[in-house]
Amino acid sequence: MSEYRFTDGNLLVLYAIHKSKPEAADGELPDYIKERIKVGLETYGMIMRSRPDKHKTMVMIVGAPEPAEKVKQELVKGGIRDEIIAIDTDSQNMAQTISRMADMIKAKPNPPFIYFIGSVWLHDIFKSTVVARLKGYKVQFYGALDHRPVDEVEREKALDVPKKSIENYKQQAKNKAVDMLLNIIFPE
Repeated sequence: MSEYRFTDGNLLVLYAIHKSKPEAADGELPDYIKERIKVGLETYGMIMRSRPDKHKTMVMIVGAPEPAEKVKQELVKGGIRDEIIAIDTDSQNMAQTISRMADMIKAKPNPPFIYFIGSVWLHDIFKSTVVARLKGYKVQFYGALDHRPVDEVEREKALDVPKKSIENYKQQAKNKAVDMLLNIIFPE
């Protein structure tokens, strides 16, 4: 038997939480958010071309109200129907977003296949958060390019660092045991 549940439908989550600078107050979305929108539109197109349950697709934008509305406008311009787009303005970070997604899908006997779109550097945070909250569900991460300076990304990354869960410690112990075994089997 498969460890994953049978999926019914698709949920595309576009993570648009960002810390904008005061000088970016011209109302324009940052380039890295535009990259996420681009990846979101490509993913939506892929779902529409290849998934048999494409008619059960929903898009959720996670972000502050004003920027999320701008993201929604861009998605609508890109061909996504307005009716299938929802905005989550309550989530403030990755952990809250994943928790909210888990609460949405846990009640469903056949949950949707989740496509999560964020910047590439969010993958580690996403992975550690998903392991704890969405184990057994089909979740795919798509990373968008982020051309900001490293120090700016590191500051934003520090705001989203996950708390160490018991799953994280179990994984570290497994990794250490495998390393020790490999060192015994294949000494240098």
